[in-house]
Amino acid sequence: MFNRTAFFWKIGVLSLVGSVSAWHMYCASVPWLDTLPAFLLFCIAPFFFSLAHNAIHAVPLWLAKFFAWAGGYWLIFTIYSFMGAVVYGLAWLLCAAAGFDWQAVGPRLSAYIRACILMILVVGSYRTLVPVYRHISVETDKVEADTTIAFLSDTHFSPLLSHWFVKNMVRRIQSVHADAILFGGDLIDAHLDFVRRDGSYTYINGLRTPLGVYAVYGNHDYFDSDVGELARLLPAVRFLADEQYPIGRNIVLTGMSDYIHYPNHAMPAVDASAFNVAVDHEPLRMAPAARQGYDLYLAGHTHGGQFFPENVVTRRMYTLCYGARRFGRLLAVVTSGYGFWGTPFRTGPRPEIVVLHIRRT
Repeated sequence: MFNRTAFFWKIGVLSLVGSVSAWHMYCASVPWLDTLPAFLLFCIAPFFFSLAHNAIHAVPLWLAKFFAWAGGYWLIFTIYSFMGAVVYGLAWLLCAAAGFDWQAVGPRLSAYIRACILMILVVGSYRTLVPVYRHISVETDKVEADTTIAFLSDTHFSPLLSHWFVKNMVRRIQSVHADAILFGGDLIDAHLDFVRRDGSYTYINGLRTPLGVYAVYGNHDYFDSDVGELARLLPAVRFLADEQYPIGRNIVLTGMSDYIHYPNHAMPAVDASAFNVAVDHEPLRMAPAARQGYDLYLAGHTHGGQFFPENVVTRRMYTLCYGARRFGRLLAVVTSGYGFWGTPFRTGPRPEIVVLHIRRT
């Protein structure tokens, strides 16, 4: 069985290696870092991320949020600094082989790397904290009237994404004036007890639409939490797990159980006379949905790769990591998600609300 506690401590240890490497590199251009207090900071800070997950139930809300934000930023700072440290080390080897004066090269290179990483962090933070709307039009003769659906996924309610985040998200959703709202899973990051204590989830119960608010469960909704309790906390949301539900206007939703937890659950058959929408957390059942005759397939989970180099991996893992693509008659849409995981940083697609305009022809 996957041990999440051990996983996050391992991330802390790996981050420590990268952090100490970064400290050594930055000392060349920032002399005051070459002190014991600075070194200790670079040794302790890597474990803030681990504490944000492993100590979340044992600390006050404000401390959990501090660990989450400080740990998230330190983690991404460490990842990119370690990349810079590799470049720094290779440059040292080249200088040694060529006989160049490293004392003239090293401090300048260290300063350039530091400035570049700080710029990347600023841009990545902006891309994460300023969501966008993505509009997609679908034409069909199956619906009884034009219908607008707001689709978003991976909200990851957590110490990183709490009151300010959920409140603003609800305001942005309501501004769409959608006929229905669909959540594609991972409403919470993992810790339902924190979300309950924080109370940020209550804003979701204020959502109102003519055709309702619906959701499927994602893999994070199962971690350290009771999905039944999550549904009870959100009475305004109808959760669909391997369930078909007509929402009106000849539109039928099919909400799939999370693939990671239930990989053997097959896409159910549909009535081809209706406009059939499949909502699936991981984008792994597009081909079966196309064979069954679905019209629209919605998924999330990938975060669009969130940041480099993670996006290199996700693009190879999924047939469609982000965007929209036709699979025969089926239109598949994979969103980058509205929230983020681990660190408030994106170099990939920005967080988004997908606005689906289903137009009657």
